[in-house]
Amino acid sequence: MLQQQATGRHEVRQLPQGGSAGSRALSASASPAPILLNDVQAALALGVSVRRFHTLRHEAWFPKPIVLGPRLLRWPRAELEAAVAAMPRQNEAKPEPAQLLRSRVERAKKTGRLS
Repeated sequence: MLQQQATGRHEVRQLPQGGSAGSRALSASASPAPILLNDVQAALALGVSVRRFHTLRHEAWFPKPIVLGPRLLRWPRAELEAAVAAMPRQNEAKPEPAQLLRSRVERAKKTGRLS
């Protein structure tokens, strides 16, 4: 409930502690996490650098941005989280590159033992 005081020509309204009349104003500390993230926020959410984020943007699995203006791109937090959950995983060890295998064979021939 509002308290009103008359002070000369002006009326002063004081808001009760802990809220406002009608609509509650969100303070900076109580504001929820943004739904749409810019590139810096999205990179931070993914745990990568901004440069790496821009490289990842071109991957097939990465969500497309929402275009709010000619130079105003945003990514929905939920889509980024879903993309990370569906990200390709490395299930099995990749085969050793041919040049490393060749050098290992050459070293084994010279020393007479396999490493």
